[in-house]
Amino acid sequence: MNRKHKLRATFADRLMKSVNHRRTALAMSLAAALFLFISVIGAFYDPTSLFLGLLLQLQMIITIYLTLRYYFYGYILAVSLNLIGLAFIVRQYDAGAGYAEFQGLFYVDIMIALSIIALYALRNQKNFKEVLRQKEQVSKAYYQAAVSEEKLYQKNKQLEQSNQIIERDRKQIYELAYIDPLSGLPNRRKFQQFLKTASVNALRDGQPFSLVFMDFDNFKQVNDTMGHHTGDELIRKAAQYLKEWAHPADVLAHIGGDEFTLMILRPLERPAIAAYLGKMTEKLNQPMVLGDKKVVVTACFGVTTFLKDTGSTVDLLKFADTAMYQAKAGGKNRICFFEKSLFNELITDARLEQELRKALINQELFLVFQPQYFVPDGRLRGFETLIRWQSSEFGLVSPARFIPIAEHNGQIVEIGKWIMRETFRTFKLYQDQHLFSGKLAVNVSAVQAMAPDFVTTVRDLLRESGFDPTQLEFEITETAFDARLERVRHVISELRSMGASVALDDFGTGYSSLNYLQKLPFDLVKIDKAFIDKIHTDLKSNQFVSTIISMLHQMNLPVLAEGVETGEQNAFLDLNHCDIIQGYLYGRPMRMKEVDTLLRKGSPETGHQQ
Repeated sequence: MNRKHKLRATFADRLMKSVNHRRTALAMSLAAALFLFISVIGAFYDPTSLFLGLLLQLQMIITIYLTLRYYFYGYILAVSLNLIGLAFIVRQYDAGAGYAEFQGLFYVDIMIALSIIALYALRNQKNFKEVLRQKEQVSKAYYQAAVSEEKLYQKNKQLEQSNQIIERDRKQIYELAYIDPLSGLPNRRKFQQFLKTASVNALRDGQPFSLVFMDFDNFKQVNDTMGHHTGDELIRKAAQYLKEWAHPADVLAHIGGDEFTLMILRPLERPAIAAYLGKMTEKLNQPMVLGDKKVVVTACFGVTTFLKDTGSTVDLLKFADTAMYQAKAGGKNRICFFEKSLFNELITDARLEQELRKALINQELFLVFQPQYFVPDGRLRGFETLIRWQSSEFGLVSPARFIPIAEHNGQIVEIGKWIMRETFRTFKLYQDQHLFSGKLAVNVSAVQAMAPDFVTTVRDLLRESGFDPTQLEFEITETAFDARLERVRHVISELRSMGASVALDDFGTGYSSLNYLQKLPFDLVKIDKAFIDKIHTDLKSNQFVSTIISMLHQMNLPVLAEGVETGEQNAFLDLNHCDIIQGYLYGRPMRMKEVDTLLRKGSPETGHQQ
């Protein structure tokens, strides 16, 4: 209902609303008396039928209105007014007025009509009130309905907003629970759900699927040298590359760090899988812009197949991880498929790790020392300390087998400390008894060198043993530099400040050996045995060795060739002015008693000791 209609309805309701109040009736009586007074005056001054008719009509309207509006009091008032008018007319009739008879009949008719109207109004008063009450109720209900409709609209709007918030929160919760925020790929939890579903389907349908573990090469070096933000950028871009090449039917996930998984749900054989992953490798090998630098990224892939290699998801994860680490052990940027022999090696390594933890307590570890000689005159330069393990279960275990295990589980720190304590103590005796003034070389693992207390440990052990640090030489391989370069520089500087010297071991096997020679203060460089073995069998190796010796001499660095086993190798090195030689041709690694015997005899003139 609009405002105009509402005002009209309100006026009509107020005009005809039933009232039965004496004060109101009295007010109307005064108004009626005024009307009668005007009627009488008008009758005297203008007794025409037109004016009289108008007055009578107005009087009729007023009296009917009084009866209808005020019921009992209005009826009494209306009848009283008409009786007064009738009395006045009777007097006029007696006076011989011509219109008095007609006017008298009119008053009688009005009173009869008023009586009928009053009777009808009184009888219907209750119904009229009820109708008015119902009308008010309907109006109120309509108003309440309009208000409720507005409230309902607002509630619906709020509900829609709440649903949008709930949906947004649900998506956010899902993403937090199942999507890796860095790469935008499914995370480890979601990957495990995919793996469970795929294994159930494979067991039901007898259809195998393959699982691939992928891990970047030297990712830690990127983090340490370029910052973790650059490492994060590498993960993001690598994820984009992998998503571009991954087949829509396969499931790619980022399970943490620099590790990705790929579930190949299609029935592919090994050659097809190798070609598929080879394309991913080519994409990753393209120069990647990270910050203001271009970086070439390589990765290793380990592949295993469900139902063919195993029917257990637990073993499947182990096998993929084993294959991936086997790929890393074989070099960078490789794809390796799982073989049972790999797992057998893994089990053996686990048993070796358990036995190695008891090796120190059971005194199964022992030291040997390989002599080093100056090339020009064959004088004894010193000894390199080497560790051996005589296991009660496995027999003599090669250092190439147990040292990586010790580095992996951190036990190398404890073993390295034991090596230094034993050699410092023993050679302090040799310094005193035999006036030994040669060098004692000790290998330092990358894990050991990066230990926060390494330098302090060396200083404490030297003080404890009284060994002269100027006769001490630490051999560090390039793998130590995969960690923080500044940390390595600090360690080398601290060792040299004690009086010890530092040698770069296995030179030529790494990718950045020349770069490290320029950045780090080494005192000696050892050429790896792999290049010495190829002297006179590979012309390029001859050229490489002679070039390296010449270049290092120009840098004022002495050169030690390790692994010299033949006279031809020795003659070549002598011809190219190699400074120091170490190998079976001059002396095999020897126990403490043999070292004592050698020192008692004094340095041989030729140095050719077998």
